Amino acid sequence: MSSKIKVDLGNNSYNISLIEDFKNSVVEFASSTKSQCMLITQKEILSLYKDEINELSNLPNVNIFLIDQGEKAKSFESISLIVNEMAKKHFDRSSLVFAVGGGVVGDVAGFASSIFMRGIKYIQYPTTLLAMVDSAIGGKTGINLKDGKNLVGRIYQPIAVEIDTNFLSTLPDRELQAALAEVVKYGFIYDREFFDYLVANSIKIENKDIDVLQKIIIQCCEIKSDIVSEDENENELRMILNFGHTVGHAIESFTNYKNLLHGEAIFYGMKCALYLSNKFGNLSNDEYDISVQLLSKFELPELDIDNRETFINFVKNDKKFRGKKIRFILLDEIGKSRISEDITFDQIKESLSVL
Repeated sequence: MSSKIKVDLGNNSYNISLIEDFKNSVVEFASSTKSQCMLITQKEILSLYKDEINELSNLPNVNIFLIDQGEKAKSFESISLIVNEMAKKHFDRSSLVFAVGGGVVGDVAGFASSIFMRGIKYIQYPTTLLAMVDSAIGGKTGINLKDGKNLVGRIYQPIAVEIDTNFLSTLPDRELQAALAEVVKYGFIYDREFFDYLVANSIKIENKDIDVLQKIIIQCCEIKSDIVSEDENENELRMILNFGHTVGHAIESFTNYKNLLHGEAIFYGMKCALYLSNKFGNLSNDEYDISVQLLSKFELPELDIDNRETFINFVKNDKKFRGKKIRFILLDEIGKSRISEDITFDQIKESLSVL
């Protein structure tokens, strides 16, 4: 497997690269332009990599901008602060944005880049396993509204995704485990061999074996690159990447983005999706049991959906809702998924019984 993967999108193509030092990469990109640049990150990342980020702040054209922690940062307020700072510092069409962080940083930095002067270039530096295998790739950007997650945004591709796996050394165990939801998802929807590899290496993954983690990252990037290259704008195939996300996003909104990490909500969402795939789809009992057995290895916080009508209202705000039908991702077998319009809201309510 190569440590450089091309996301083939014609004029919007770019490389996903495994690198050894994010600081040197930022220096190289910043030196390629005389325009002002912005490194967007969060206080927690700054405290962990203070020396490196301070060095970057000493470059004549690199400005450091901190956004809030958590999903609350994905707001119009954050975007307004960023673009106003860009205007104040006289950014132009040759300016660059460096998104150094997890999915929240990538979403906010990418969306701000997409709208300032109708679009300036940005580079993703994912610091979490979740971002490395999923959110940093494919150009989805966005912010949240009170009534749902990622309801405002656009697809706007970075010019590069630079993955420094050294970031994983400071990643808390809970965040690493939560990120594995997106990793497992690729096995469920696309690659049975990869699913089997995850099952066989679960202990090494738990122990943060860097060789295994790098192999996982590369494999996930290759799968997502294949899917995005074929369907950049999520017209059909790319929608399978939302396996577990219809219920998962509703759980995040229902709990007001508290207590659960994104990946933890997706684990719960995949449990519901597996139930629906088995009871109302084609997933066999044996494959269902194998799938549930893998998910049971992950510890999750307690969850109480105490008002199912309110919960379903969040499901109805899902971007895959069309007319009166929800386009739901089901498994026919491990490694083979499809889009179904036959799942009802009552069936989704029923699936909550497995949580």
